[in-house]
Amino acid sequence: PFSSFQEKSQERIIVRFKMNLRNTSNKRGRMEEMEVDVRQSNQSTLPATGVKRAKMDPVIDADEVDLFPDVGNEEDSTPSRSPSPRVRSQRQCAEVAKKKIKTELRPGETRKEEAEKKLQSGESPQKEDRECSCERSDCPVTKNCSLRIAETCMGARPDVGRLYIHLSKGEHVCKICYEQIWTNGRPKFDHFMDWKGGWMNESRCAPSLKAFIQDQLLPFWLQCRNCAKFRPLPMDSPTPTSDLIETFNCGKCDEPESPGVAETSERVWITSIASAPLLHNSPALHYLAGDSYYYDELGMSPMNSEVDEKKDKEECSSRVFLAPFNLPHETSIAFSVRPDCMEHDETEAFPEFNAEPVPYLALRNLIFALWTKNPFKYLTPNECSSHLICRGLGRIWMLKEMERVFDFLNIKGIINYGILELPEKSVTRIGESSPSVIIIGGGISGLAAARQLRGFGVDVRVLEAKSKIGGRMQDDWSLGVAVGCGAQLVTGILNNPIALMCEQVGVGYRSLTEGCPLLDATTGKRVDAKVDRVVDEQFNAILDAHGHWRSSVKDPEDGSLYEHLTTIHEKLLKLGAVKWTEAEERVFQWNIGNTEFSCGVKLDQVSALYWDQNESLVQFAGAHALLTEGSSEIIKRLAEGTDIRLNCPVERIEWQKEKKCTVVCKGGKKFTADRVIMAVPLAVLQKASIEFVPPLPKSKSTAIKGLGAGLIEKIAVRFPRRFWLTLVKEDGSLDYFGHVPSEEKKRGLFNMFYDFSSRGNSKNEHFVLMSYVCGDSVDIVNELSDVEVVKMFCDTLQDMFGDEKIPEPTGHVVTHWGRDPYIGMSYSYVKVGATGDNYDGIADTVANRLHFAGECTNRFFPQTMTGAYLTGVREAGKLLENWKKKE
Repeated sequence: PFSSFQEKSQERIIVRFKMNLRNTSNKRGRMEEMEVDVRQSNQSTLPATGVKRAKMDPVIDADEVDLFPDVGNEEDSTPSRSPSPRVRSQRQCAEVAKKKIKTELRPGETRKEEAEKKLQSGESPQKEDRECSCERSDCPVTKNCSLRIAETCMGARPDVGRLYIHLSKGEHVCKICYEQIWTNGRPKFDHFMDWKGGWMNESRCAPSLKAFIQDQLLPFWLQCRNCAKFRPLPMDSPTPTSDLIETFNCGKCDEPESPGVAETSERVWITSIASAPLLHNSPALHYLAGDSYYYDELGMSPMNSEVDEKKDKEECSSRVFLAPFNLPHETSIAFSVRPDCMEHDETEAFPEFNAEPVPYLALRNLIFALWTKNPFKYLTPNECSSHLICRGLGRIWMLKEMERVFDFLNIKGIINYGILELPEKSVTRIGESSPSVIIIGGGISGLAAARQLRGFGVDVRVLEAKSKIGGRMQDDWSLGVAVGCGAQLVTGILNNPIALMCEQVGVGYRSLTEGCPLLDATTGKRVDAKVDRVVDEQFNAILDAHGHWRSSVKDPEDGSLYEHLTTIHEKLLKLGAVKWTEAEERVFQWNIGNTEFSCGVKLDQVSALYWDQNESLVQFAGAHALLTEGSSEIIKRLAEGTDIRLNCPVERIEWQKEKKCTVVCKGGKKFTADRVIMAVPLAVLQKASIEFVPPLPKSKSTAIKGLGAGLIEKIAVRFPRRFWLTLVKEDGSLDYFGHVPSEEKKRGLFNMFYDFSSRGNSKNEHFVLMSYVCGDSVDIVNELSDVEVVKMFCDTLQDMFGDEKIPEPTGHVVTHWGRDPYIGMSYSYVKVGATGDNYDGIADTVANRLHFAGECTNRFFPQTMTGAYLTGVREAGKLLENWKKKE
C-alpha cells in the first residue's frame, strides 16, 4: 500500500523453479554497550540508525532543530556519574533521510555555563534554560502544580516565572515539589535515582528530572464513558489497563473539566512539552521487544515496557503469516515498515512530523501492531485508544492525533484489509457525502476495491461481463481435487494478503518444498546430477553477465531477451572452451522454457532490459504455497454483500468533466456514478472493445500498448495410481518435477508437472498431475481437441518415465483462456522497448474520475493474484483520498 519502497541488494536471479526460502531467522544482534566516562572527550560520527550501539559522546549540531526542549541535567544534591549522551542518530527511510532526535547538552557543562556561553557570543539563552522558571508567553499566568507531592505544595497561584517549572502548556511543577525529587533524602529521591540508573542502560538519551516526571509521576488522564470529560487518576494509581480505559467512569460528571485539557486541542501543543510523552506497554512491544531499538526512539517508555514474549507468541497465531516491522540485520519483507522512520507516503501526509517523527511513530506502530495481532476483526479507533497509555496531558493530544493516523492507515489499506465483517457505520469519515462508484470487472482486483469501498460507506456496483465472478481465478473440482484454472500459487506467504485471507476464512493451503527433480524425455531417466549442476551454473552465469551489461553500459539499447541470453551463452562457451553436450543443451532449453513460462510468452518478444524490472524490489518472504482448496471460497467471500450485475459487458464509458460518469452496457443499459474503476485484463484494454468518451489520454494508450498480454494454458489429468512415486523424497514430499524436452521446439510443452494429488488418509484418493503449455506450444489447445491434448500429455510422461507403463487417465481439465473474449490472457510482461513505467502509466488515474486496477497496473507484484488484489485496495484508497480532499 505504501507507494515508496526499499531496494534490496541486487541478488542473482535463479529462474529455475526452486523455492528458495528467505532467511527470516537471523537473530537480532545487540552491540555491546560501553560506559564512557563523561570526562572523556571522545567524539563519534557513527551512522546510527536507531539501532542500539555503543554509547559515546556525540558531535553536537548547533543547527539541529529541537521540537522537544528539555532542561535536563539538573544538578543532584549528591554527585553521581552522568550517562554519556547518545550518538547523534540519523534514521534512514526508504527514500528520505529523517531528522535527528534531540541531542543532550555537552557533558560537563551545566545549564548556567551554557547560558553564559550564549551571552558571551551575543546569543540570548532560551527561556527554558533558566533554572526553575516558566516564562512562556503562551502559558497561563495562574499555574497549577501537577504533582502536589509536598505537604507545602504551592498548588495553584499566579506566577511570573520563578516559582513553577514548565512541563507543557497546561502542566507545571512548583519549586517545592520539584525539590522533593532531586534533593537527597527527600521522598522521591530514591525513586528518581533508581529510574535514572535503569534509564542510562535502556536509553541513548541522558536522564533528566523532567523526563522522570513525565515518565513516572504525572497522572494518567482517562475519558469518562458517561460525560466524555477527561479526568486525572490519583498519582499513586497503577498503569491503567485497556479494560479500565474502556469502562472508566469518573463519578463526578457534573464537575467542569480541567482547563489544561482544552490546551491540547491545538496541534502545535506538542511543541510546548519539555519531555516527550512515551507510551507504556505499547502493543508494538509484541514485535519489537528485545535489543533491536532503544524504545524511547520509537515513542515507547524504556522503563514501562513489559511483555511476556513466550506467552505472547503462544497467543498470537498471526505471527506465522504476518510480520509488521522490518528489523535491523534481517531481510526486508514486503508490507513491513521500519518502526523507527516514516515511509515516503507518511512524510507527505504528515509533514509536521518530518523533523521529529517519534510521536507519529509511536501511534503508527501501535495501530499497526494491534491490527497485526488480530487480523480477524475490523480494528476501530476505540480499540486503539484503549491501548494508548502514557502519563500527562500528552495522552489527550495523542488520542486526537491518533484519529488522523488511523484514518490514513485505514484508507491506505495498511490495516483492515482482507475478508472481515464490515462495520455498520464507517469508522473513518471521508466527507459530508460519499461517492457512488462503478467497478467494471468482477475479478479479484474489482472485488477487492468494492469491499474496501463498502467499508467506508461508499455506494458500489460491480459490472461483470461473464456469467460468474472471479476473472482468472476459477477452480475446477471435476477431478476430485481443486485445479486452479488460473492462479493457484502464492509466492511467499509472509505478509501476503492472499495467505491472510485464507487464514481469515479457513481456506487450506500447503507450503511447497524445495527440490525439483528433472526427467529427460530423451533417455526416460532422471537427469544426471552433474549435468544439472553444470547447466545451472551456466544459466546463472548468463544471468549475471546480462545483469552486468544492464548496469555497466551507459544507455544500453533494448532488444529481445532471447537474443541476449543465447548470445551470452555462446560467448561463454567459446571463452571457456567448454564442450557442451547434447544432454546439457536439453537442460539448457528447459531453463529457457521455464523463463518463458515466467513471462507467459516466447522470449524474443520480451524486453532484455526490463523483463524482471520488479526483482530488485522487496518481495514477500516465507515459503511459497499452493491453494489446495482453490480460490473459489476467497472470491465468494470477497463478493458477499456487494451489488454485482452479471452478464453486463461494457461497451462505452462517458467521463466528461463536471458530470457524472455514464457506463453503457451491451443492450443499451446505462449506469451512472461519480467514479469508475476499470478492473479488466490488459488484453481487453488492448483490444479497445470498450470505447471511452472522450478518448483516453495518449500517455495512457501508450502505456497500455507497451506491455504484453502473456498466455499459458493449463492441463490437469487424473490417473488411477501415483506412478511417479519413485521421485518422492524420503520424507514423502514431492510438489513438482521438470520435463527436459527432447528438442528445442518442445521446450514450452509441459515444462513442469505439479502433483495435485489428495494428501492425507483420504478414503477417496485422487492422483492428479497438472502442467501447462506456453511459448510456441500454447496454441495446441486450440488446434487440437482436448482428448488429443491429453494424449500428448500422457505421451510426454511416457517418454519421461521410460520403464513405467503410464496408465490410462480417468479424467482431465484443459483451459482455453486465449479464446475467452473477456479474458484473453494469463498475465502481463514487458515488451521490447517498454519499461516498468508502463505499469505505473496504466495505473495512473485519469482526471480523478477513471481509476485502473489489475495485475497489469502493479509494477511491484505483477503477474500474480496477490498483485491484482493489492491494486484493488490501492485504487479504493486513491479514490477515497481524492474524494476526501474534494469534500
